[in-house]
Amino acid sequence: MTASAIPVRLTEAMLVDLVTFRGNGTPVHTPVLSTPRGATLLVRTHHTAGKLKRIRQRPVVEVAPCDGRGRLIGPARPGTARILPASETDECLDLLHARHGLIGRLATVLRHVRGMRDVIIEVSAS
Repeated sequence: MTASAIPVRLTEAMLVDLVTFRGNGTPVHTPVLSTPRGATLLVRTHHTAGKLKRIRQRPVVEVAPCDGRGRLIGPARPGTARILPASETDECLDLLHARHGLIGRLATVLRHVRGMRDVIIEVSAS
């Protein structure tokens, strides 16, 4: 995404609806915490999440601002997702923690207690 391609509504949204697609084309909606980084959006998930398999098979996604219940509050934008290497995870988690404060840190602690590893997905414009 070029900086102008990220709508202000998406960069300001604390939560976005990340839509990934199954092999048969069925969309799967997931509300996730997000933060902008340069001309992209970063979202976090755990290493066993189904969305990672779907992104590996088909990196085409859609993102839209949403509320805490996953209800859309703005238009969806097409994008391309990329799973970042583990070497970039700590830097990206710092950005997410800075933006989401206590909620972001608490989510990280709970994942680690459950034995889950964080994985960062970078979304850019298609």
